[in-house]
Amino acid sequence: MKFAKITSIMLWVILGISLFLIISLLSNLDSNMANESMSTWISTNLYWTYVLLGIACVAALVLEFGNTISDKKALKGSLIGLGFMGGVILISYLFSDSAIPKFYGAEKFVADGTITPNIMLWTGTGLIATYILSAIALLAIVWSSISSIFR
Repeated sequence: MKFAKITSIMLWVILGISLFLIISLLSNLDSNMANESMSTWISTNLYWTYVLLGIACVAALVLEFGNTISDKKALKGSLIGLGFMGGVILISYLFSDSAIPKFYGAEKFVADGTITPNIMLWTGTGLIATYILSAIALLAIVWSSISSIFR
């Protein structure tokens, strides 16, 4: 019961801060884009959004981790999922290439350090992992449709 009360209080505090920031932003809206107070309130609201996103991500990870640790079957499934993702990333890494592509204007990106062989290697890894996971998802959809016909 104490945990529920603490989370309820935290929710109301977050809601109050959010309402204050939104009302402050709306009251400082101006058609003059050079208005410094409007820019400050927009920045403040964006930073608050980043804080809320961080809190939500940490809360989701902590609560899921706690749930996984308490349930052995969920722990086994999570470890299998992590192993599968690690395997997909490893396979993608092994098949990716660190060659810098040759296209018009690529020299500019190479000169300023935007494109390096390491960046190209990890970009290729991400693309190949996306292709593998998309193919697995497509096969799962097809398998689901076919297997339901034979039941």
